Amino acid sequence: MCGTYGFDNTLTWDRLAQLARLSPGAPALNLPPHAQFYPGSMAPIVCEKDGMRLAETMYWGLVPPFWKKPLEEKRFSTFNYNSRAPDWLEKPSFRDAIRHRRCLVPATYFIEYTGPRGARTPVRFGRPGGEPFAMAGVWSPWHGLHKGEAVRLDTFTILTTDANAVVRPVHPQAMPVVLDWRDADVWMDAPLQEAVTLARPAPGNALVRL
Repeated sequence: MCGTYGFDNTLTWDRLAQLARLSPGAPALNLPPHAQFYPGSMAPIVCEKDGMRLAETMYWGLVPPFWKKPLEEKRFSTFNYNSRAPDWLEKPSFRDAIRHRRCLVPATYFIEYTGPRGARTPVRFGRPGGEPFAMAGVWSPWHGLHKGEAVRLDTFTILTTDANAVVRPVHPQAMPVVLDWRDADVWMDAPLQEAVTLARPAPGNALVRL
């Protein structure tokens, strides 16, 4: 999956609160009518903290708790901004998060690129009716130094899986795990063995090129 996604004005705060089943009294986020995100962006996600399901803004690019160097030394090529499903169960960066800190990443589209390097064309994918959807993710808190100052940063990454028939002609290797909102509770709260069954390509009729 290429590192770009976003949402438009169909994703309002009230809509997100309803679709993600946020806890009553969850603090509201000021969602812009249009937003596009890249690795290193601050982006809204849905997570659970202290028994509440909340929407919070986090840093896109998972920084594992064991990273002890300054944040600026974590270069783009080592950003964990997305990862294939098997890595989440095996690699130290993800093992704890997949068990204890799953999240939903709301979007109305994601972008893959086609064409030669230097002249690549972005292709948007989303729901047939342009409706908001969720991508499966995990998050992790990080404490450390950034440019000489102590910081606390909540970070997240997006789970990817095999590309489906719609995405494959543009990006044959992978696509994000796109969840039906009805599966949000399973991804967030079910035992690991049940939750990871959702790490599969979206059905062919669930996505279109926009």
